[in-house]
Amino acid sequence: MRTRTTTAVTAVLLLAAVTACSSSSTDDKPRTASAKTTSTSTAPASAAAKTSPLEIGASHHWSDTDTDGTHISGTTTVMSYTQPIKLDNSAGLSDFPHPVWAILDVKLCADSSSSTVMSSQKPWALGFPDATRIQAPFISGAGVPKPEYPVESAAVKAGSCLRGKILFSMERGSRPNQIIYSPEGRDPVEWSVPKV
Repeated sequence: MRTRTTTAVTAVLLLAAVTACSSSSTDDKPRTASAKTTSTSTAPASAAAKTSPLEIGASHHWSDTDTDGTHISGTTTVMSYTQPIKLDNSAGLSDFPHPVWAILDVKLCADSSSSTVMSSQKPWALGFPDATRIQAPFISGAGVPKPEYPVESAAVKAGSCLRGKILFSMERGSRPNQIIYSPEGRDPVEWSVPKV
């Protein structure tokens, strides 16, 4: 028992000494940020948490630091949501036994001051009243309404935009109540899906 206590006290004292040494540095050298993607919000976190979902057609402006440390910023907009739609070739595209299909039309614009932004279907999802979600299924090709939003990452240069459609399927009788845009490292943004 005494050995454990002595070891624990020694570890705490060593940690305190290391912390004191690292925080009492008086050099004026700039600190470099890690290359990890971090989010910089234009509003305080508490305000972002209280924000109600956007209406379809409304744009969300965002700003971030890319993995290489460059500045990226732009706007993301849900242009429209259409459910149900008919597909020419729906066999085998859905995991649901009785699917209904929907199209999400989205647009991403990179600010003129931004470096190139990479965009894909990955951050997009539909949210349902029971708190479940359906992620973008990465469906492309024959039978998918055009123009398709890229399944793989596509480059959006500063001052330009990318717009396209994302195909979703769900079980007949269900309808989402929100559209969710949730890029890695940033708070999710939500748009309300109008009731029928």
